[in-house]
Amino acid sequence: MSAPRASKRALQALLDRSAFVAGWGFRVKSVSDEACTVMLPWREELARPGGVVNGPAFMALADCAMWLAIKRRLGIEQDAVTADLYTAFLAAARRETVYCTARILKLGKRLVYGVAECHDARGRLFTHHTITYARIGA
Repeated sequence: MSAPRASKRALQALLDRSAFVAGWGFRVKSVSDEACTVMLPWREELARPGGVVNGPAFMALADCAMWLAIKRRLGIEQDAVTADLYTAFLAAARRETVYCTARILKLGKRLVYGVAECHDARGRLFTHHTITYARIGA
């Protein structure tokens, strides 16, 4: 019997109560079995010189989007942790909300492989990430 799919509301509630993502201000934009999109609203604390969104913000956003995509598929109670995260920086985001869409490529018994792309509201790509998660208790 498979776990019930986590809803957008349940995933946002999980974010709101998870201390390790507190302070980022992540918001779940959309969720489906195919993808999970999380947004990071612009604020001055994210800025590097020239109003460029800092690199760690992109990586945290991608990691969070993949974590929620996994929670959507496995259920809120099942857990997994980041094993690898590779990032390619493709363009700068300046003083704007950043969105990240994560997709699971393979949901294995022990490892989960996926990709995440950070982009603007129109789809202009800022970063590309490949991510591996290790399932806890697998």
